[in-house]
Amino acid sequence: MQEPITPVIIELAEPATEEITVADILIGAFSFTGVLLLVAVALAVLFAGGLIGLRRLRPANAINGETANQTSLGLHLPPGS
Repeated sequence: MQEPITPVIIELAEPATEEITVADILIGAFSFTGVLLLVAVALAVLFAGGLIGLRRLRPANAINGETANQTSLGLHLPPGS
């Protein structure tokens, strides 16, 4: 003979999952957007700094005594010259 199977009942004092509201989703979306914005600004500053640093290391203009392989627009000349 088999013994009867008795179910095991476990009572939980608090719910297993939290309720997610619209405010939680909006806060998460805005915080994610803020993090992306900060990363974009940081990368832009690093890229701009790199370009400025590269330009300082390799100046190519007539003022520094080096000739550039670029076409001048002549914007420094007075009108009618």
